[in-house]
Parts: sequence; structure tokens; C-alpha cells
Amino acid sequence: MVRSLIGALLFVGDGHRPPAWPGKVLAAGVRDSAVHVVRPHGLTLEEVGYPADDRLAARSKEARNKRSLPAAGCC
Repeated sequence: MVRSLIGALLFVGDGHRPPAWPGKVLAAGVRDSAVHVVRPHGLTLEEVGYPADDRLAARSKEARNKRSLPAAGCC
């Protein structure tokens, strides 16, 4: 996902897409073939952040509520 996000942001930075485009792609909730996945060279994980201990359970519940199955007969 990070490689896709970077690819979308590079298109905006190069002027090929408007600044609002990555947000629209994310809001659509499906992969867009116009987003180029960049190579992993030069990408480095520098930090993993976690919420405070008293927020861990709530954050876990929020994260699990994001996905849903497509409607029957959809595809």
C-alpha cells in the first residue's frame, strides 16, 4: 500500500494529476489501475507508532470495523 501511495503522490508532484486525486482514489475503496506501484528501493520504515496504552483497545476495534464483504451477486 505504501508503494501505491507514493506512486500516486509522485503523479501529483509531477503535475500529471491534481492534488485532490489521491484522496479520491482512497475514498473509492478499490485499486485504481492509474496508480503506479513504485519499486521498493529507497523506501525505509523509520517508525511504527502505537496509541497510548489506554487507547489500544479502542483503536483495535476501530481498525477491525473498516472492512466489509461486497454485496451478493456484485461481481
